[in-house]
Amino acid sequence: MGVATVTEMKQSVSVSGKKMFRTSLNNRHANEWPPTDVSSDLTVEVGTSSFALHKLLAQFPLVSRSGKIRRLVAEAKDAKLARLTLHATPGGAPAFELAAKFCYGVHVDITVANVAMLRCAARYLQMPDDFSDKNLELRAEAFRRDAVLPSIASSVAVLRTCEALLPAAEDVNLVARLIAAIANNVCKEQLASGLLSRLDHTGAQLKPAALDSPGEGDWWGKSVAGLGLDLFQRLLSAVKSKGLRQETVTRILINYAHNSLYGLMPCRDADKCGGVTDTDTDTDAVKKQRAVVETIVGLLPAQSKKSPVPMAFLSGLLRTAMALSASNICKADLEKRIGMQLEQAILEDILIATGSGEASTLYDTDVVARIFSVFLNLDEDKEEDGGGFDYDSPRSPKQSCIVKASKLLDSYLAEIALDSNLVPAKFISLAEILPDHARLVTDGIYRAVDIFLKARRHLFFFSLLFIPSIIIYYVLMLLP
Repeated sequence: MGVATVTEMKQSVSVSGKKMFRTSLNNRHANEWPPTDVSSDLTVEVGTSSFALHKLLAQFPLVSRSGKIRRLVAEAKDAKLARLTLHATPGGAPAFELAAKFCYGVHVDITVANVAMLRCAARYLQMPDDFSDKNLELRAEAFRRDAVLPSIASSVAVLRTCEALLPAAEDVNLVARLIAAIANNVCKEQLASGLLSRLDHTGAQLKPAALDSPGEGDWWGKSVAGLGLDLFQRLLSAVKSKGLRQETVTRILINYAHNSLYGLMPCRDADKCGGVTDTDTDTDAVKKQRAVVETIVGLLPAQSKKSPVPMAFLSGLLRTAMALSASNICKADLEKRIGMQLEQAILEDILIATGSGEASTLYDTDVVARIFSVFLNLDEDKEEDGGGFDYDSPRSPKQSCIVKASKLLDSYLAEIALDSNLVPAKFISLAEILPDHARLVTDGIYRAVDIFLKARRHLFFFSLLFIPSIIIYYVLMLLP
């Protein structure tokens, strides 16, 4: 926290014969103080502000309330006039001013906006109850206990003020207690809301839980969206461990991503996506954004085909992760999630642009190949709807999903076919990634091959030497 020392400073502005408590930046509160004929004999500097105070005035017991000031005054070389610097006071001059007013007996309103800095300042200035009866530390603790912790909104508001008070807010265990209280209250509210909604029914039809509706939990996302990454991660981890619904967790993460990654995601149009260039991937701003993406991905609900995370959000996260050069673990996690939920995807979700470069393709086909591989390698035996169906049956849920995936892939092939930098081998490997029975209708692959060959007429006969039989069949069907 730093060590306060006795230093020389310019004499504070004062009025002779009058009690004075004024800062160099703010004199508007001077008339709130009770007058006294005792001149100031203690000057305290906090930041750019200075305070002219009294050491031993009985009716204004500054020294008797603050153990730190008492000790520093006792150590001062000049017994008549002490000048102290307390620049490390949590909350700065505003917090010290309120603490000093409290010592002088002036009424101080403890509020959601100032309780954190008063609690931290009370610890720094050594103002516990055992040092002086009904001291500032006790008052701040009582307000936190009675007025802050029972309310989710108040707790979140105080938590936000703690960010400017770190590490002092951690030292007094304020952050941990606020996070624990928020997590407990949120999950109690969720449980009560769910029970009440199910009791309110018509006939045998029960209403869904209140927090399952799209609008519920939105205030959550808005209230915590302004938190720094570290506190946000700790808070969301806490509420997840208490059983907060995955739908609510997802909405919170989406709100936080929109707030923290503004201009980068989400985006389904690869040509309109914001991002960073190769030249600015090491700036501080990009490093922070990269940390945000990796943290959000780590906080997503469990990977599942039935995950509540929207496909558009996953796609936007993957684009952003690639643009920011996020870790391979982060990108692989997103690819797996997209693959598991591939039946929800549309073409724009898998049109993921590559980095700049003369020889690079417009779209990253390797990412798409990995996504489809995840889809094809899903352990269907572990899925609730997967057992007991013939994989090749047109009515099988599995077959229905793979047919939908084949249409998506064929649309993707048609889109990338015009890319002059796309080599035939890449196109062929993507076309062959699905099993033969996946395409019940072959119009899509016909169209994709037609576009590819028309864009490369000079490669037509050469490509036939290397194209597998299934593609040759499609090509021959296109010939006049």
